[in-house]
Amino acid sequence: MAKVLCQQALDRVIAYLKGYGVEPTNEVCRKALKVVDVAMADGSEDLMARIVDRVPEFFHLPELQVPTQRPPLARGSIGYFPYG
Repeated sequence: MAKVLCQQALDRVIAYLKGYGVEPTNEVCRKALKVVDVAMADGSEDLMARIVDRVPEFFHLPELQVPTQRPPLARGSIGYFPYG
């Protein structure tokens, strides 16, 4: 049986929060339901995008720490020296 849109939306919110390391406690699940309720009040078009956009309004999410890329990008030679 296929999941209905509201169930898919709630799954998306929970998965998004788990990605941030937020455990799905009763309080978290109740807030997630509020996110889905508020987003669904605006209709079903682009629902998943609106839900993800609204999650920070209801939850304090930690700042993502993206490491710098290593090694640094540098121009290299592939053997065209006489032509460049």
